[in-house]
Amino acid sequence: MTFQVISDSACDIDPRVEQEKGILLVPYYVSFVPEVYQKERTEMPVPAFYRQMAEHPGVFPKTSMPTVEDYADVFRPASEKGLPVLCICLSAKFSGSYQSACLAREEVLEEFPDAQILVMDSACATAEQGLLVEQAAQMAAADVPFLEAAALLEQVKQTGRILFTTANLDYLQKGGRIGKVMKMAAVALKIKPLMEMKAGELFPVGMSRSRKKSLSAILAELEKAFGGRKEEINLYRFAVGFGYGKEEAAAFYEEVEEKLRQMGYTGDLPLYQIGATIGVHTGPYPIGFGYMRRWETMKEE
Repeated sequence: MTFQVISDSACDIDPRVEQEKGILLVPYYVSFVPEVYQKERTEMPVPAFYRQMAEHPGVFPKTSMPTVEDYADVFRPASEKGLPVLCICLSAKFSGSYQSACLAREEVLEEFPDAQILVMDSACATAEQGLLVEQAAQMAAADVPFLEAAALLEQVKQTGRILFTTANLDYLQKGGRIGKVMKMAAVALKIKPLMEMKAGELFPVGMSRSRKKSLSAILAELEKAFGGRKEEINLYRFAVGFGYGKEEAAAFYEEVEEKLRQMGYTGDLPLYQIGATIGVHTGPYPIGFGYMRRWETMKEE
């Protein structure tokens, strides 16, 4: 590798991919009980997190970002070896993880003044962030020079988008991601939200009367985004994300895959389980898809 790729656990990369590609993740902390925080993925596995949410719908868990020392502990080994470090963090508009990583960078540079450590605000979350991190690892494996890769990823991240729905807006409202008025309107009308994430922020893009219709609306957005420019679809990489409920996720995955194949997409379609960092804001039943431009196609331009 030309550099070491590091991210926080909000990227929701599958552990197998994490190991295969040599990616290092710094965990967020999650808590169902005041003052008792556990590391996401290791101390609090994602399936157990969702099961606890589903079984206790009136309980709103909280997360805590990685500490400066958490990041410094991961930066040091690569810096000791003289291997450049690229750390890709959850959108700074969502969390202070980026700031923690920046402070850790300064701390490690005091010990290793010649170290190369670059901290990047992904302006992404969950599967979208994961696609960016995976691409960074591909570039490191392909011997793309460190600074060239970082500059290219700054362009790539601007092409990302996520579309998703949730069972209700309770968790988004509780976490301050939407206003109380919007939540009250959704409850009164018994409608399901359709949300979009781009440039590191959440935006409401529609409402549906049922879960089934909200999923259909997401698929319609896919058609809307690429239906008129199918020749471009293979310039992008796509992913499906879900929280709790594997059967629903499997059925939705098949629908997305079928739609993409009809539109001429020939690439892979990874399935991400959305982790606790984002799950505390969406509740146990988020589901949707994301996409991002492939770095190789941007390099050719």
